[in-house]
Amino acid sequence: MKEKRDDSRFVAVIAPEQCKGCGKCVLACPRKILKMGASINSYGFRYAVCIEGSCAGCGSCFYSCPEPGAITIYLEDGRPDPDAPAKEKERCQKKRK
Repeated sequence: MKEKRDDSRFVAVIAPEQCKGCGKCVLACPRKILKMGASINSYGFRYAVCIEGSCAGCGSCFYSCPEPGAITIYLEDGRPDPDAPAKEKERCQKKRK
């Protein structure tokens, strides 16, 4: 039996220079901890930022982002979350039912 994980251990990191400001991650986040920032990157795009809150580590922002490498989900200790793809697949399957 799998033990329940503490969701507060996750952090969504957005690379400002990779973000093109589409806002898809902001819409996809179930906990609404992402928003479009006021600053712009060197390409002239407003980029998404993580605001105060508890990241669930679900990967919805990562999978909705059309820009590879713009968003990474980390455990608070700095390691990537190895279960993010499996959790997203499970979430999608629940939506289809």
